Amino acid sequence: MTICDGCDGILGIGYGIENIVTIVTTVTDDDGKDGLMGLKNVQISEELFFALLKYHLVEIDDVLPQIKNGLEEKLEAMVKRDLYTKYKTAPTEEEREKARQEYLEKVGMHRSFRW
Repeated sequence: MTICDGCDGILGIGYGIENIVTIVTTVTDDDGKDGLMGLKNVQISEELFFALLKYHLVEIDDVLPQIKNGLEEKLEAMVKRDLYTKYKTAPTEEEREKARQEYLEKVGMHRSFRW
């Protein structure tokens, strides 16, 4: 991967395949203390990562819609994954079914296609 700045303030990125960037975040507990239990990895596309770099480091405002869109898509994917995990790991059949219905609703599965 090559990152170039042609002295015009625009970063040029040369790479053929979309890569994934892993960001490690620390999630605090309800009491405000952070700990290793809250350590999570979040992966974003290389395209979104470089848009964030352009905005924060080079101060290019044109990438804001791209950043907003990318972060909204990532948040949506994280919510869907969380609902799916709850569906698969719920302790009771009742909770499992509730989580399954929430997941199917979130992914847009029409009610007539559900079992």
